[in-house]
Amino acid sequence: MKTFKVIGAVLAGTLIASNVISAAPIQPAPVKPATNSSVPQDSYGGLKYVLVIDGNGYSPVDVPLYVGSSKEVMIPIRTAAEALGYKLTWTQSLQSLGLEKDSQSMSFQIGKDAYRNGTTLLTLGAVPELKNGKTYVPLSFFEKVMKLEVIAGPTGTISINSKEQGSGETSSDTIKQGSITSIYKGEKNAEIGLNGYGHGVRLGISDETEIVSADNKKLTFADLQLGMSIEVEHSMVMAMSMPPLTSAIKIVVKEQAPDQQTLGTAGVIEEITPSDNGSTRIVIKGDKLSDTSFEAIVLNTTDTTTILGTKDNQKIAVSELKKGDKVYAFYGPMLTKSMPPIGQATKIVVEN
Repeated sequence: MKTFKVIGAVLAGTLIASNVISAAPIQPAPVKPATNSSVPQDSYGGLKYVLVIDGNGYSPVDVPLYVGSSKEVMIPIRTAAEALGYKLTWTQSLQSLGLEKDSQSMSFQIGKDAYRNGTTLLTLGAVPELKNGKTYVPLSFFEKVMKLEVIAGPTGTISINSKEQGSGETSSDTIKQGSITSIYKGEKNAEIGLNGYGHGVRLGISDETEIVSADNKKLTFADLQLGMSIEVEHSMVMAMSMPPLTSAIKIVVKEQAPDQQTLGTAGVIEEITPSDNGSTRIVIKGDKLSDTSFEAIVLNTTDTTTILGTKDNQKIAVSELKKGDKVYAFYGPMLTKSMPPIGQATKIVVEN
């Protein structure tokens, strides 16, 4: 399984989009994790986080990981640090934890974005948290404070290695294929989402990003549309946000753009009804992916509708769709004037 290199909790701050264009979602995360209780969430859309320290894996039941308020994966520090050979000292009065190994000395306090390594004080944009009696730190603590190699796999495996930080990525680790599931445009920067949330990636687009067609004709950001199949070469630097954030070096559009702008809705299948003529009627409610899209939509599928999974981009039969599936549905502007409107699905991308 290919892996991604994780570098920090943010990526130079330049990839955050501020405004919206007609094909841009109103919110940066169209399909949101369910909010409930104080119990840490350790999965999303079937993506289960598993901790691996120097090649030794830990059960997600015994050592649960979760996404914190800063959108970074949170790691139980005692489990990880002791496995790496550190001695830990807890000071109850200060709610602080110290780590020592050989000549190294580190410390931090619960709820404070201030991490000390020797005489150096760092901030990570995320604070240590107490959950179910355990102290958690953001994943970037291991990379930025402890100076270890941190790798996040696309299936949710989080690997922390005590060896020196290296550049073990191969070129194949920086190539992604899939469908555009969101488009953003700011005053100075732009961003697209590829393959949804749980198995996806956010790609910052700059003036240096090369965008071409399959036959190598030059394209622009304005030529990108929701639902398009693309291949992306991206930077090795990837922030461990959810989804991970990196910068696009080259984008190859694998299909011809439709004559009219594609609309999109990210949400949950609320109803699904097969018909006698071979089509299937699907009711989806969620968030619109552009200003002219809809939060609720009724779509009919035909034998020309492409249905793919976000995990591996493999085709899914329409018969496999079910109520409750999280999907990104794409359709043309030709819709009925009913509420919700009815149209034909051109592509459906399923969070699997």
